[in-house]
Amino acid sequence: MSEVIFTEKSPMRLRFLILVVLILLLLVAGTFVYHIVEGWSYIDSLYFSAVSLATRGYGELHPTQVSSKLFTVFYLFLGVALILYALSSFIGYFIQYQQPAIKKKMSAIANAIAPPKKEKWIVIRQPKGKE
Repeated sequence: MSEVIFTEKSPMRLRFLILVVLILLLLVAGTFVYHIVEGWSYIDSLYFSAVSLATRGYGELHPTQVSSKLFTVFYLFLGVALILYALSSFIGYFIQYQQPAIKKKMSAIANAIAPPKKEKWIVIRQPKGKE
């Protein structure tokens, strides 16, 4: 049984690993480009790359060279799209594989707070003839 579950989830784990590696490579590439073109330290370059990909952009660092501005445009389009795809994959995986467990827990909660005997429930009906 555990082998079947493991093999069903293996392609998703591989996909997640690939997405994480691609995001890390994107951060490393941005760090090196900004370090070389702008002359920023590695920490400042990594900081700007991460803040930009997170679509936050605090503004204390910004590209000043034409080449780094052009790189930033394509870097952000590619990076933000990749991060959004990764997030949607993680959420889709969670919903697909965790939904049965969530439903089970929600049913347990609903059963715990429901009145114990149905005859004590209040049923509201429409008066006869008003249908």
